[in-house]
Amino acid sequence: MLEYARQRAIEALGTPRTAVLVTSGPAGVRASKFRCEAVGLDLYLLVPQTSDHLFNLEHESIVTLLTARCELKGQAQIISRGIPDLELDLLREPGAAWCALVRVEISQVQVRSEQGWGNLETIDL
Repeated sequence: MLEYARQRAIEALGTPRTAVLVTSGPAGVRASKFRCEAVGLDLYLLVPQTSDHLFNLEHESIVTLLTARCELKGQAQIISRGIPDLELDLLREPGAAWCALVRVEISQVQVRSEQGWGNLETIDL
């Protein structure tokens, strides 16, 4: 059953190119749209190094993300780009050198309806 939920969540997530990251912490509640790339149930985002989101993530790692297809909840971590087996197209984006790479391990996916109101399905991982 867990494998089915995982596969369904990956399908629902799709291949987003942008996501709205919502953080809270000492810098207050912040919501901003960033370039992203999904790898399985991890979502990677390029966040400018001067962003208040990074300050918030140092204190609170639980985040919410909004994509065109779903609302996601998970735990975020600022990661090093020096991971040898991490090959992301995202890192070739213009301006990537001035951004921090944030990985969000997804723990819940809420699939939105096509009509734009309400959720069709909630998948807890």
